[in-house]
Amino acid sequence: MPWIREADERLHWANVINIMSINPKAMKAVSDLNNAITFGASTLTRTQEEAIATAVSVQNECRF
Repeated sequence: MPWIREADERLHWANVINIMSINPKAMKAVSDLNNAITFGASTLTRTQEEAIATAVSVQNECRF
């Protein structure tokens, strides 16, 4: 249970985005921005982009 209030329903987002669930417009805007920046802007496939993101996260010791 986080100390920051969330919407009652459990969402499939990472906790860093879930904390915005009490403001659905903000949560959608951040999610849309993340998707626009992270995926689809190159000739790589989504699988290749995810693999690179995973490798970078591991290297940076990031949990997300």
